[in-house]
Amino acid sequence: MIILCDFDDTAAVQNVGQMLLERFQPDVSQPGVVHWRDVSKRRADGEISLAEYQEIAFRQMTATVEEQTEYVRSNAQLRPGFAELAAYCAEHGIHLAVASHGLDYYVEALFDEHDVDVESHTVRTHGPDAKTYEYTFADEACAWWPGNCKCMALERSRSNGEHVVYVGDGVSDACPAARADMVFAREPLAGICRERGIAYRELPDFFPVLEYAQAHAQARP
Repeated sequence: MIILCDFDDTAAVQNVGQMLLERFQPDVSQPGVVHWRDVSKRRADGEISLAEYQEIAFRQMTATVEEQTEYVRSNAQLRPGFAELAAYCAEHGIHLAVASHGLDYYVEALFDEHDVDVESHTVRTHGPDAKTYEYTFADEACAWWPGNCKCMALERSRSNGEHVVYVGDGVSDACPAARADMVFAREPLAGICRERGIAYRELPDFFPVLEYAQAHAQARP
């Protein structure tokens, strides 16, 4: 079994990326500075891509990576049951990974804070100020190009034909959810699943995913 999970608003209770943008938004009276919500609206209106929105918003921030990660450690939370799921998967040889459009350092900061060891398919940042971005799962055929393609992460994960569970909450999770063998969803992904006839289970927390993993492990010969 492979469990692939979204990060913001799913593994994490909050949208951690937006939480950082809100906390460290530079003064818009300064030359060249725009509010991140205005940049987000341009993305929603189709003027720019998800990657362009994220890069514009984070590159204008003056907060250091250390300041941002400390804020994540002090203010973000993992959704209940995720740490227990990670521990069970590690003990029983189940591959648990996160697929996200988020930046590596803030995803890893939250996992490190809770001593959770999870493979992360995120946007890789480089340079002393982490303002150079690498999309290791980019696919020109993906609607989220040039951002990370979660379907590519899913297909690479199941290259050996294993049973795939997908866990998510957003519009960008709809494509991998349609390709998974089992889906756990929060809104708005749950509504998309209903509209498209994709079977799913509600995700109030990660304990139902843990129970599913346990049942699947017990059913294996």
